[in-house]
Amino acid sequence: MIVVAISLLLLGVLLWFGHYGRPEKVNPAAFRTLPPAEKIMRGAEPFTLQGHTEVGFLLVHGFEDSPFTLKALGETLHAEGHSVFAPLLPGHGTTIHDFKHTRYEHWYDTVNLLYTQERPKFKKFFIVGFSMGGNLGMRLAVHYAHRMPPTGLILISAPVALNGILNGKIILKDWRLFFSGIFKEFITHLPKKKVILASEMISPWVGYSEAFTIGPLHSFKLHVGRIRPYLKYIRCPACLIQATNDRTVSSENLHYIFRHLASREKRAFLFHIAENVSTRHVLVTHHETRSRVFHYIQNFVRDTLRDFDNNTDVKPHLPWYRRIFTNKEVSG
Repeated sequence: MIVVAISLLLLGVLLWFGHYGRPEKVNPAAFRTLPPAEKIMRGAEPFTLQGHTEVGFLLVHGFEDSPFTLKALGETLHAEGHSVFAPLLPGHGTTIHDFKHTRYEHWYDTVNLLYTQERPKFKKFFIVGFSMGGNLGMRLAVHYAHRMPPTGLILISAPVALNGILNGKIILKDWRLFFSGIFKEFITHLPKKKVILASEMISPWVGYSEAFTIGPLHSFKLHVGRIRPYLKYIRCPACLIQATNDRTVSSENLHYIFRHLASREKRAFLFHIAENVSTRHVLVTHHETRSRVFHYIQNFVRDTLRDFDNNTDVKPHLPWYRRIFTNKEVSG
């Protein structure tokens, strides 16, 4: 019995340390300077498209991703006269060696800073987040739920869980995530499966395809689920889009988010993608879904803007003293 008890205790310690790892001190503002243009991968550059309407959009790309993924969507929104801001998150778009030094707090600091700079300039402002960018977008929407909330929130393949239990179902993205806290102490990268050419043609993408970088991945894993208890504070109109057979983020995430948002107006669009080559995750560039995704987003934006103009007297739902995230939680 003693041996069994000790074995279980050691297993518990291993799982705990594997999940959480050694605590890190992170300065969220450490990577506010954009890398030199010559270091940025071709197509991964951040972009700003100035429009003439009173509507702005913040487009946030995903993990190991780049603004390339959202470029066509940004141009579509800009063609309607709107302004678009698409930052390059710290560590992204250059090399995995740069990436290994960055953490979730740095990525959130970037979108938070841009939001606070640009949101006051527009009467209406939308957050559009793809994958991890959607998780960051939800955090922004919660943090600014009262003071200067977004007009609308658009989430594309956004996660609130990678591994674990969601909606009573087991979600398993990669068993190695259970031990990322240990892995990051000994190795910096884990190789990925080689991306075949057909996948790149079906769903173009610019980012880090050669390996997972353990430090940033561990940080993302720790933070991805922390938004879940606070989804009830998001009351702005929301549009959720995902493939039912997404190989990167389980579609159970969409169902969970949709049920827990407090938004009075919320929509969910689920696609089933027939091809079996790509990850079926990057819907905004995927040849089978791209036009439909753009169509749904444009309809959502137009309906939300019309409703906004018809309800100019709507007051914030949260009292002034409500604090969703403490300063400690926001800064890491």
